[in-house]
Amino acid sequence: MRHRFLAALLALLIVAFGAVAAPVPAGAAQPDPDDTTVTQPQPAPGDDIIPRPNSGAEPTEAGDRGGALQVAVFVGVIVAVGVIVALAMRDIRKARGRPGTPSR
Repeated sequence: MRHRFLAALLALLIVAFGAVAAPVPAGAAQPDPDDTTVTQPQPAPGDDIIPRPNSGAEPTEAGDRGGALQVAVFVGVIVAVGVIVALAMRDIRKARGRPGTPSR
């Protein structure tokens, strides 16, 4: 009987301590009065879903849209697809030349 009472008391303390020490949800934090960030969504220039041609800004850094890194990634993807196709074609030609393999 005494062991059950101690086990129940320990369980109650663990649950109570867990409720007290639980982290505060992010939404419950008090806002900082000195915070100057804008939380309201800002409309896009012209409110168009698809921007008009030549309506954006010129890329100023390599990582900007249309910048050198984006072009390099595109060229890299094209080269990788070309290498994969070339290797597949080479294996197809080798397989057709082996004796005992059916050819069309």
